[in-house]
Formats: sequence, structure tokens, C-alpha cells
Amino acid sequence: MTKEQLILLLKNYKENKAKLKLKLREKESILRKIESLKNVSLSVTSYEENSDIHSKNIISDKVGNKASSNLDIEADLRQELEKIENEISELNTKLEEVDIRLEGLRKKEREILIAYYVEGNSYKHIGNITYYNLYNETRSEDTIKKIIQKATEKIAEF
Repeated sequence: MTKEQLILLLKNYKENKAKLKLKLREKESILRKIESLKNVSLSVTSYEENSDIHSKNIISDKVGNKASSNLDIEADLRQELEKIENEISELNTKLEEVDIRLEGLRKKEREILIAYYVEGNSYKHIGNITYYNLYNETRSEDTIKKIIQKATEKIAEF
């Protein structure tokens, strides 16, 4: 993986995580819709049986059309489900790629990279706030920049 691709994955990490949650919710909704279609009763009321003399002994056109419509809807939902499952798989792969690479770093490097790429903080903010919160010390912008460059190169080589 190139350094540029890695940086893009890091920058999109938060967005991809949110997209994944939404896609999982959408998947659950589709599964519920499919299940509700299966539970629809296709029974014919006595009024419907007698309402059309030509279809007394067979399922009425109304019920037949409803059953056919439900099959079409289910097929469309299954196609949508497959598409969403592919998107979920792709998002999971991207998130796992970042997580695995970040695990290979020391805590300091990992926290600084997350603060810079994922959270979008500046070198100055990281040196004065993030680094201070971790170690009760501050670091210059140049030092933070060097840590970020080295850590980025390190995980790009994994």
C-alpha cells in the first residue's frame, strides 16, 4: 500500500466507520422488510371468493397479483441487500486495514497519527494539547511533524 493510499484511509476512517453503522442499520431494515413479506397471508376472504363468478374456485386475481407483487418486491429487496452487504464488506476491509496498521505502532505514534489524520488536528494543537494530555509535556510543531512522518512511513511499510 502506498503512503498516499494509507493517508487517505486514515483521513476517511471516521467517515467510513459512520457509513458502516448506517449500512448495518439499512441491512437490518431490509431484512425486516423481507421477513414481513413472508408473513403476509395470502388467504382469500369469502367476499373475494364470491365477488367474481369466473374465479370462484381459484385464487382471485387480486390475491394472485398481490402474491406476484410481493415476489417482485422481495427480489428487489434481495438485490438491494446484496449491494449493501458488498458495501459493508468493503467498509469493514478499509477499517480493518487501518486498525491492523495502527496496532503496529507505539502508543505515542498511534495517538498522534489518530489526532492528526482522523481527528484533523493541527501540529500545534497536537504538540500543545494531545501530547500534553498523554505525557504532561508539550512538543514543538516540528517535532510532531517528524513523529507523524516517521510513523506514517513505518505503517506504510507493513
